[in-house]
Amino acid sequence: MPEPGSAPALGSLLQGLGYLVGIVVFILAQRLSRQPLPGGRARFVLIGSAVLGGMLGSRLGQYLALGWPFGVDSLAILNPFAGGRSVLAGILCGWIAVEVAKARLGIRYSTGMPFALALPAGEAVGRIGCWFSGCCGGRACSLPWAVQGLHPSQLYMSLGLLVLLALLIRLRPRMAAEGELFLVYLGGYGLLRFAVEASRSQDALLLGLSLAQWICLLFITAAGLGLLARWRDRRDNQHAPQPDAARE
Repeated sequence: MPEPGSAPALGSLLQGLGYLVGIVVFILAQRLSRQPLPGGRARFVLIGSAVLGGMLGSRLGQYLALGWPFGVDSLAILNPFAGGRSVLAGILCGWIAVEVAKARLGIRYSTGMPFALALPAGEAVGRIGCWFSGCCGGRACSLPWAVQGLHPSQLYMSLGLLVLLALLIRLRPRMAAEGELFLVYLGGYGLLRFAVEASRSQDALLLGLSLAQWICLLFITAAGLGLLARWRDRRDNQHAPQPDAARE
């Protein structure tokens, strides 16, 4: 399969570097946050839930797409060094895992800001690795920038993620609740991935859209509804009578 960048070793290196970049950005984002993650055991549980949920979800999503459990080695799902991952499934499962952990820990505020910056930063590097490895490629096209007659979808995604990261960094200090940045990331990622999927060779699942595009629509809807609910809560709290005024 390798082609486009045709340097699989470099591709693997860049994909590994993507994880490192994500970790570094996560640490820096925590230090800059107005509302950092809780300390001690709670922090360990939240980060561990995100990592394990994301890793297992990404592997499981890919193997389900390959027809698991039929004709696929079940134990390979647990091998972190084996190829094949679904970023969409990883984000979804990692998000669910963190929300479950927060509920168990009794944490009621958003902790998503560091994840919102770390995820696009790491994936932007990892997608360049995909290009060199020849995976996640695009469908045939005749555009001037086509590579061997194919859309360089990996590079589209990498560039789009860098633009999304820059937008998130710019929005962070301007948001009323910094933690809501994860919902902005989720919606922005859904829009970006939905558009890039149109340049890839994916089988339509329903109404001409691929499974990945339907998941992107789920991300966009969840992000929009979440931001709308938080905006309404703030509006209602601003207009609610103060206790002293109510007694008067």
